[in-house]
Amino acid sequence: MAFQVYADIMTMNLKGGSEIGTNRGLPSEDIEKTAWCFEHYKIDALFLVGGFEAFTSLSELRKARRDFDAFKIPMVILPATVSNNVPGTEYSIGSDTCLNALIDYCDAIKQSASASRRRVFVVETQGGASGYVATIAGLSIGALAVYIPEEGISLKMLAADIEHLKKSFAKDKGQTRAGKIILRNEKASKTYTTEIIANMIREESGGRFESRFAVPGHVQQGGTPSPMDRVRAVRFGVKSLQHLETYAGKSKDEIAADPMSASVIGIRGAKVKFSPMERIEKEETDWKDRRPKDEFWMELKDTVDTLSGRPRADQWPWAEK
Repeated sequence: MAFQVYADIMTMNLKGGSEIGTNRGLPSEDIEKTAWCFEHYKIDALFLVGGFEAFTSLSELRKARRDFDAFKIPMVILPATVSNNVPGTEYSIGSDTCLNALIDYCDAIKQSASASRRRVFVVETQGGASGYVATIAGLSIGALAVYIPEEGISLKMLAADIEHLKKSFAKDKGQTRAGKIILRNEKASKTYTTEIIANMIREESGGRFESRFAVPGHVQQGGTPSPMDRVRAVRFGVKSLQHLETYAGKSKDEIAADPMSASVIGIRGAKVKFSPMERIEKEETDWKDRRPKDEFWMELKDTVDTLSGRPRADQWPWAEK
């Protein structure tokens, strides 16, 4: 039996999360039924793998402990989402595979842009309300600008970037073969869509350069998982199960009294750590925008802008002195 189970899962490392599927339903949709199922099937530990919905589910189950003893069991979530927007960790399983797929796509686009020497591509990235994917990809491919939900998009910002593009093309006089790419997170703005930005750039170029837009869509979900995702998935999985096993033999009340009995496993700095859900919910979660309050990678956004020579807001021609 054990060998058959192993045989069934031994090739799953090639398929990622697609093999087990997804479910966006939450326990709060019918918390009584959820509690009944836990009792009926004698569930004595819960190991969740997923993104912000899984994080929300664990939060709801933890809070429901005061009304249902069925939820007084050890529970842990392993963050797995390409958006990398789960609080309690700096890294979610799947985000590295997503970045690899997106960067390969952008490299091909950039080659096309460099062939004509006077072409700009505006590429739309996934990531929900978190700009992690766009920012890290922008740093990796040398993007001219990156638009993310954390900063939004304004007309003045677009005007400054278009002016920067004009100066950039005027300076190189067609001699450089480096293609130019702008990345826009899918939720950076409801008004300024990827296509609209590309059209604005084309209109304002005065015929000196052209602009196209590209939407890789679910190509960013990746194919086979990257080595980094595979290794971290194994590390997180093993440590999560070991953590759950430490509660064997404890009573329901003892488990519920321990803050670590409902926790998030993740990378913080250079270490793999467990963090109590109650603290993460209250102190580190931006529930409205479905992302951490403090995103460690935000400082890299300034690096992207500096390397591309993109003007800061206080350097815009119309900025107040």
